[in-house]
Amino acid sequence: MSEILIIVLLAILLDHLIPDRHGFKPFVWYRDWAESIEERFNGGKRTHGIGAVILATFPIVAGVFLIHYILGELGWILRIAFDVVVLYLCVDVHRLSKTAAGISSALESGELGEADEKLRELTGKGVSEKGDTSIARAAVEGVLKQGNSLIVSPIFWFILLGPVGAVLQRLSCILDSLWGHRYERFAEFGWAAARFDDLMGWVPARITALSYALMGSFEDALHCWRKRVGVWSDINSGPLLASGFGAMHMQICEAADEGEYEERLSDLTVVPDAGHVQRAVALVWRVLLLWLAVGILMTGAHLIGFISG
Repeated sequence: MSEILIIVLLAILLDHLIPDRHGFKPFVWYRDWAESIEERFNGGKRTHGIGAVILATFPIVAGVFLIHYILGELGWILRIAFDVVVLYLCVDVHRLSKTAAGISSALESGELGEADEKLRELTGKGVSEKGDTSIARAAVEGVLKQGNSLIVSPIFWFILLGPVGAVLQRLSCILDSLWGHRYERFAEFGWAAARFDDLMGWVPARITALSYALMGSFEDALHCWRKRVGVWSDINSGPLLASGFGAMHMQICEAADEGEYEERLSDLTVVPDAGHVQRAVALVWRVLLLWLAVGILMTGAHLIGFISG
């Protein structure tokens, strides 16, 4: 437990000290490679998509496992250093905070074009109507979702499976963003990528949603989670957004008939603005600090028990 905590703390520290990775962007290369795989394998069938997902993940994961194993045989310090670097490349706390801060600053100064550009950097897409309210809401949603996919989820899978788990989680997110069956071209081919990402994100998303409740308005978050989770079609975005909006006192969550959900999707107790984007970032940071504190306490208790025993 203490070793995992040290690795996580060092990875987060590196993300703070070297946020730009000195220009090294391994996942940009991976996106290009995945797109080339899709061009060769996309025959419009689910079986093609399954094969493409395996081809796009297995060599990378196998390579990470072999390097981790070989370095472990050479010396534990080399293995730990490798694990720190891998987790550092998989988490992205600084970019999330910096990009959200850029959106907030642009909204405050009325630069909607710049805010929309920053939003595309954060979420990969802009908004159809470039209003400050729509940009702010999309930014809050992006922060709440990426607080899970860029922070909690890679750490969760690292704890379970080591560097292999963290890398596998990041690859699943990338493949879903590239191939997820949101367009006709990926209607069948992208099914496997979408399900793979759903599977990797199911448990971490619910841990993150519960954490939002703990670090925000607990009662409102759980009430929104129970009443409003069905508004979002994505099985992992639903808990994150419902709990996050509730924790921030942003969402009306009174009971509604199933047929009323779509009509009440935009109901908010407040109008989203630049301040809510920063509040969402602060909520994500509180969640991260919560679990780091839990890890430190558990490690301390273990050490005390070991010494006294």
